[in-house]
Amino acid sequence: MPEEDGSITVYRIGELSRLTGVKAGTIRFYEQCGFIGPVERSSNNYRLYRRRHLYQVRVCRLIFGGFVNRRLRRESRKVLDASVRWDLEAYGEAVANYQRAVEEDIAGTRKAIAICMRRMEQETGEECRCTRKQAAAMVGVTPETVRGWERNGLLGQHEPYRKRFYGQALQNRMYVIRLLLDTGYSMMAVRSFVQEYTCGHPKSAGKLLTAPGEEELRYRSDRYLEALLHLREKTRLLGEMKAEMEACEI
Repeated sequence: MPEEDGSITVYRIGELSRLTGVKAGTIRFYEQCGFIGPVERSSNNYRLYRRRHLYQVRVCRLIFGGFVNRRLRRESRKVLDASVRWDLEAYGEAVANYQRAVEEDIAGTRKAIAICMRRMEQETGEECRCTRKQAAAMVGVTPETVRGWERNGLLGQHEPYRKRFYGQALQNRMYVIRLLLDTGYSMMAVRSFVQEYTCGHPKSAGKLLTAPGEEELRYRSDRYLEALLHLREKTRLLGEMKAEMEACEI
């Protein structure tokens, strides 16, 4: 049962474990890694967790195991850092940014799946041309990531020393590349796929990503989207906790 330290409720680690559904050893690990705030000790050296620690452990439970790609890992770490500092204004902003990033990835993944199911190089006109920075933002990656794809030959040739613009065909290709990499295909496999596709052999390109007799690409894409939708629910719970955190004693 929770104990009283003056007017403040404190918990032993067993009670905190029961309330959060997180094993005591995992809570100790969170503490050692600095994922929850400093914990006081009783006169007989028992850990004494306060109400804020309960929410910090719950935040950890929703953050860890929800990593899908580097961008979302980066955004989720900002939520975790704000929780550790107990900066609830920053926490709210970080959760909102995390939710936005998840929604953008869901939309981008659905678009990439749709592109994979039809012609990847569909052109829609010059009005879609944009800079590297703009294209990267649309696809949900960094400009440096796009440069890396170019260095690996994934985005075709362009004239050196001239500013490059990215039409709809390249944007479509970038959506597909990101999906393939995020779902676990190696850079070598993606490069082979792109090279075969641009040589005019879409069927053989698809076979490079498909296990014999199985729709491997479809399977991976569906599982990736499923993980994102599960992550959406976690970000909703993170957002709902903010009001409770603001009302709790620290």
